[in-house]
Amino acid sequence: MSTRRDLVVKRIAELVRAGATLTSYTCPACGTVLVRLKTGEYYCANCERTVVVVKSEEEAQKVSEVYSLREVRQTVFNKILTLGREIGELDGEELYDRLRTLSILLDIYEKLSKMSGS
Repeated sequence: MSTRRDLVVKRIAELVRAGATLTSYTCPACGTVLVRLKTGEYYCANCERTVVVVKSEEEAQKVSEVYSLREVRQTVFNKILTLGREIGELDGEELYDRLRTLSILLDIYEKLSKMSGS
């Protein structure tokens, strides 16, 4: 029976065979060696996620800000979807209030998209 570690080693080997390269960096969450994919992204085979490698505290701060903005933008987007589904069932004052809220959320979403560069 394979252990978790054996599975991670197999996953790394498969990635390397597919063109990824081993790096000297380790995952900040679990300590597993990172591989650099053909796309240039760093990947942890144990956590099964990409990892951002930064060289300075300033760069780490910038990356953190971008990811935070993207999370807020995703939350706003989800709220827009929820409100969009609800407006078909409303009329009168409730509909007006929801549409006004939706308009505000769309403005916020647009601004967040510009700030986060996506």
